[in-house]
Amino acid sequence: MKPRELVLALRAMGLTQKQIEQRTGIPQPTISKIGLGRVSDVMSRHYIALLAAYEQQVREEALKSAPRALRRPSADE
Repeated sequence: MKPRELVLALRAMGLTQKQIEQRTGIPQPTISKIGLGRVSDVMSRHYIALLAAYEQQVREEALKSAPRALRRPSADE
């Protein structure tokens, strides 16, 4: 995926730009510019951070929808 696609996918999964900033360390204004396609050359560390945030969110979404038997037990179970 391209950086813009990663930002748009994270937004579609319900994350705000501020939450993406917290997960990636990329300043929110830069996230906005990437999402709008105004940054043509994203630094590799930003791309890696966006990709990691996307992969983590996909895992979290999968765990939410997984049957209870397949989930890891939480501390309160």
